[in-house]
Amino acid sequence: MRRGLVRAAAGVAGAAFASRLSTCDAALPDTISQVVIEQRPQREWIEVQQRRLADQFVDWTNTSVAYAAALRTLRGSFALPLANLSEMRDYFANEARAGLVGDKSSLAMLPTYVTKRVTGDERGHFFALDLGGTNFRVLRVTLEGGGVIGQLKQAKYFVPEQIKTGSGENLFGFLADAVAHFVANECGGDPSGPVGFTFSFPVEQTSINAGKLLFWNKGFTASGVEDKDVVSLLQNEFEARGIGLTVKALANDTVGTMEAAAYRTPNATVGVIFGTGTNGAYIEKGSALTKWQGAPCDEMVVNTEWGNLDMTRYMNGHDVQIDGASSNPGRQTFEKMVSGMYLGDLVRVAILSPAVAAGFSIECRQSMSKALQPSGSFATAVMAACEADTSADLSAVERALGEAGVRGSTLRDRVLVREACVCVSTRAARLSAMSVVGLLDRLGEEKQTTVAVDGTVFECYPYFKERMEGCMEEMMGETHARQIDLVLAKDGSGIGAAIIAAIAE
Repeated sequence: MRRGLVRAAAGVAGAAFASRLSTCDAALPDTISQVVIEQRPQREWIEVQQRRLADQFVDWTNTSVAYAAALRTLRGSFALPLANLSEMRDYFANEARAGLVGDKSSLAMLPTYVTKRVTGDERGHFFALDLGGTNFRVLRVTLEGGGVIGQLKQAKYFVPEQIKTGSGENLFGFLADAVAHFVANECGGDPSGPVGFTFSFPVEQTSINAGKLLFWNKGFTASGVEDKDVVSLLQNEFEARGIGLTVKALANDTVGTMEAAAYRTPNATVGVIFGTGTNGAYIEKGSALTKWQGAPCDEMVVNTEWGNLDMTRYMNGHDVQIDGASSNPGRQTFEKMVSGMYLGDLVRVAILSPAVAAGFSIECRQSMSKALQPSGSFATAVMAACEADTSADLSAVERALGEAGVRGSTLRDRVLVREACVCVSTRAARLSAMSVVGLLDRLGEEKQTTVAVDGTVFECYPYFKERMEGCMEEMMGETHARQIDLVLAKDGSGIGAAIIAAIAE
């Protein structure tokens, strides 16, 4: 992990996250303030600086007792000390072992059929399709060898809610229509080249280019898809439209992220996503994957599906509320504590809870109780903008609340909202660190390792990476932690699909 002088442009990070949930490559605005984190564990700096403003309002007079109690409640609800993390680390390890041998486990530990390592010398033209959230991406990737990715053409197609929740036929027809549009407009009508399909949902693969959907998540509920081969569903729609493309490889976004990084950096042996959803993949020894019934292999990439890690025993009341109101109660409980799809709603239910709401001024509390009742009314992008606000009067927090329909906030109200954002995001970062450490434990060796990370929460949320690194140092010790590089593999899930198609040829 990189240490030393790290400059975090807090205002930039929040603005970038708010402006893009799927891409952060727009021009960045001027910084609100620039923060210098000195040579010491970054978590210490963040802890002191971000909580100084909140604590200055606690004078223990009668007028601030409710505010102080609200602060204590927030911090207590989302606290995650090292002792708890160590217990979770052991729990993760036990679930992983059980999943690898086929015993009952909330970690699926799915074989991916990817048994070859990327060399960086793969060459050719490939199509990559990437479905996993808000958008469907279509790419044409040129691999030039030597770890060089040449020409890259891509287009994004927004997936409407009615497509996500309609029939499977409509969903895969929509995907095929998008591919046809891309081929016609970006490739001169030439559909030549192998296809890699990143399908970022829980899939039990039956070959390198076939796999059945286990269950939907991330707001998708399209009917007639679960227990079906998603490649066949897509291929059927290609054939119905006369699209001359063949899917050669099916991959998860985490696998794609890892392989995209490995094309340039051979020691990339872990791939993770912290964005709309979350998941992790890594290279496992073939001897440990005893449930594998195929041909013997020295090693294979394993898709953990850690979003479904059963966190019931660790959930607080706010987590229970979010889970109960979701489209898949009882499932993906780890994801609901970590991913961008849910973090904003966690803040929302936390500040509306009676113990915390009592700390707000009467006018603000009454306004919040109406404006923030609907799920999704306090988005994770808004949360990021609030946490990035370092102005004296927290003007960005005031604007964010105003845009959500909350009126009459005092400075103390805004500080309390921002503190809720800090508590929720800090816990998410620490849980994320725990899951990465869990995969590094599976690798076993203490050596220089690249963890390829994609996703807007990691890329754009203020201080998220720094908190992860600080927590990993707590859990692993400074010497081992310094050997781990958390590297952004931007758009890795798309490029990685093309690379997997290349090694599948």
